[in-house]
Amino acid sequence: MKNHLARQDGATIVEILAAVGVFSITAAGLSPALLSTRTATDRGTNRSIASALASDKLEQIRTLNSGVLTNGSDGPLNAVGGTSQGIFTRTWTVLANTPTAGVNEIVTTVSWRERSATNTVKLVALVMP
Repeated sequence: MKNHLARQDGATIVEILAAVGVFSITAAGLSPALLSTRTATDRGTNRSIASALASDKLEQIRTLNSGVLTNGSDGPLNAVGGTSQGIFTRTWTVLANTPTAGVNEIVTTVSWRERSATNTVKLVALVMP
């Protein structure tokens, strides 16, 4: 007995449209998750850069003679500490004889504006001159 059903070699237009529809719904559902992941990645990157800028300034201050330690600020800074198109502002405060005599407290703060919020990284070090 012969099979009289026609062979089906390809997909019909209805099957293709259904597959495209399922893909579109899935992609639309995942897009908010992808955007929030991108935002979190950007925030993490900027926080890492700010931490490195604060750490660099602490190391610079540690290498100075204790008699020339002064408060200051610089910025806007970019990711490598340069002043070209930077979003970071760095300030440092030197508190002599704090918390005890013969010890200096150095507070380095790096701040930047990201989206609608101002973010800050603060590092504190105690240095004996």
